[in-house]
Amino acid sequence: MMIAGVEVGEAGGSPSFLYLQSYLLPLIVILQLFSPTSAVRLQPVDRDGTCPVGWFPCGSPGEVCLEQRFVCDRTEDCPNGKDEGEDCVPDEADGTLVKEILDKEIHPPEHHARCDLMAFPRTCYCRFGTQLVCRGAHLTAVPDDLDRGTTSLLLGNNSIVLTADALQPYRRLTQIFLDHNEIAVLPPGVFRGLPLDKVFLSYNLLQDGAAALDGLHSLSSPRYLHLSYNRIADIDFILDLVPGVRSLWINHNRVTMKSRKVSANACDVTELWMEGNRVVLSKGAFRGFINLETLFLRRNRITDVEDRAFETLKKLKDLELNFNLIRHLRADSFVGLHSLASLNLDNNPLLTVHTSAFRPLVNLVSLWMDNLELSSELLANISTELHHESRTANLTHVFFKRFRYCGYFLDVHDCSPKTDGVSSFQHLLVRVELRVGVWLVATFTLLGNLMVLGGRVFSRDDNKILSLFIRNLAVADLLTGVYLLVIAVKDLEFRSSYSDHAYYWMTSWQCTFTGVLAMTSTEVSVLILSFMSVERWLCITWPLAAPKLSLGGAKMALSLIWLLGLSLALTPVLYYQGHQQRFYGTNGLCFPLHLDDPWVPGWLYSGLLFVGLNQLGVVLILVSYTGMFCSIRRTRANTPLSLGDREFAMRFFFIVFTDCLCWTPIIVLRIMAIAEVDIKPELYAYVVVVLLPINSALNPFLYTFTTTKFRSQTRRFLTGRGVCLWVWVPRQDTGEYTRVHMSTQLL
Repeated sequence: MMIAGVEVGEAGGSPSFLYLQSYLLPLIVILQLFSPTSAVRLQPVDRDGTCPVGWFPCGSPGEVCLEQRFVCDRTEDCPNGKDEGEDCVPDEADGTLVKEILDKEIHPPEHHARCDLMAFPRTCYCRFGTQLVCRGAHLTAVPDDLDRGTTSLLLGNNSIVLTADALQPYRRLTQIFLDHNEIAVLPPGVFRGLPLDKVFLSYNLLQDGAAALDGLHSLSSPRYLHLSYNRIADIDFILDLVPGVRSLWINHNRVTMKSRKVSANACDVTELWMEGNRVVLSKGAFRGFINLETLFLRRNRITDVEDRAFETLKKLKDLELNFNLIRHLRADSFVGLHSLASLNLDNNPLLTVHTSAFRPLVNLVSLWMDNLELSSELLANISTELHHESRTANLTHVFFKRFRYCGYFLDVHDCSPKTDGVSSFQHLLVRVELRVGVWLVATFTLLGNLMVLGGRVFSRDDNKILSLFIRNLAVADLLTGVYLLVIAVKDLEFRSSYSDHAYYWMTSWQCTFTGVLAMTSTEVSVLILSFMSVERWLCITWPLAAPKLSLGGAKMALSLIWLLGLSLALTPVLYYQGHQQRFYGTNGLCFPLHLDDPWVPGWLYSGLLFVGLNQLGVVLILVSYTGMFCSIRRTRANTPLSLGDREFAMRFFFIVFTDCLCWTPIIVLRIMAIAEVDIKPELYAYVVVVLLPINSALNPFLYTFTTTKFRSQTRRFLTGRGVCLWVWVPRQDTGEYTRVHMSTQLL
């Protein structure tokens, strides 16, 4: 009896898993010998003393270049450690407060509890000598029995009602924290005469109007004024009340910047934090802020950046426009930003960028575009202007969501992410174990399936239908070996210069053809295995009722399977032929599994194939073999389990196990990718190079090499040439085969 190429009921030899082990053991040993090692990271400088594109100059001593992907990875690879220097942190545009925080002195633990104050309520505590903390102390007024030497007073999370003289006794106050107090009115003169440097009034009920905000007028040029989470709409009114303020925090209020009456004090502001407002970026929106260096406009629901919206901000260094709804960048959107060093456009649904939109940014150092899906046209427009010689030397940090976007910024020494787990700037296959693995898997797949085809062609087989299915399965699996061989050869061809070829390779017809080969192989293999499993299940479970498959019917079924598999592989090629980003060209492997980038063009079609059709095939195979095994067990319930039955059970286990081992993780990972679960980029390459071809490499062992007939033919072939001195003969009592020395047979 045969089940999908597995002989059942014919006793023979040792259990098949011993044969499987004998074939797989060399592969396992070789893979273990080639343990993961780091790729070549350093190379000498060119003859002209420079590094090629995509390599970072380590500088003297050493005169060597470092692969770009190893720059700023928290490991010093350059002899002088230059690759992990200060440039790894793009701080050119950091505001004054950020730099103060980064440079803040680290006090030992004993200084935290040091107290120089003599009098304060029990509900408060003292720290850092003269700093008093009364947060959440259920206060309704500023305590009047505090030490007069208090310099910092933290009164947040209370219900304090301010009076004009509440703070007057504390003439040394430099910091006052009144956040979360539901303060609606600041009495006139409340801060008069106090040397306040930082005033925190966030999370209160302050709103426009002299009656509510008149107390601000008594401030004497504070550096930091925090008014976040209030109800303020007129920023110029605030500036008129508080001349000399340097850093104004007015996040999550109601500011629009429309119809402004420009305050003369706007020129004093160097940092403006306006996150979560209703800002409209129209022309002249920031008139008067001629000394502004830092501007935060996150989460303002900005949909458009009008022409010359920032033209007066000649000294601006840091512009944060992330988490908005910007879809279009015009030609003059950034006019005037000649000093800009850092531009953050994260989390904006950008659709179009004018080719000259970034032209004014001649001093740009850092560009943040993380969490943005960018088309090839967008990337081309952005990189065109940023690649001018006058700007190339300045732009050192670029942050993207996808590694492949970095291919448009080859001159930037720190482009993140530095790899997609498959390729780097220098190599198609970034890891040594991947390079070794692709050759090993390709070799085993090609040799195994070529041996199956050769053996089936030159040997007579009584079961022509089964032989026909096995040959077609071998051809389908052979295509996977060809695909892996192409990738391995291209990896050698592009070694150390992949960035020069990446775009042309991924958009070429060769990459598309390679992807079509792999997809056709995958789908035809799944369809053949599913058809064989269902057909054998019907024949064994209902031997009299199930229709018998004829040779002509088998040929027709296989023709339809190949036609369907080829159609599934070619359909996205025809549909996306007008797109610059090809279905099979989203990465260097030319295989559209889309684990690292689940929303690229064609993601829905890819998901339907891998999560839909292939999952259905796995379920059919599993159900069919389970049904066959249960049927055989029922018919032999009263018969002891023979060696042949044990061999079938072991082979059955391996067939189902390898199918599940191959497809179940891929299906699960594809679902996780669509669900936007974070998947390590390195996993993609191992799935395509190692996990996906498992069936193609193991099918010859499972369906041909481990069968009793194949072993018998091999023994006869070797015995006839004097290689094998042992033969297998049936025992008279049990009918099972036993090993006998050839000399005994001759007697």
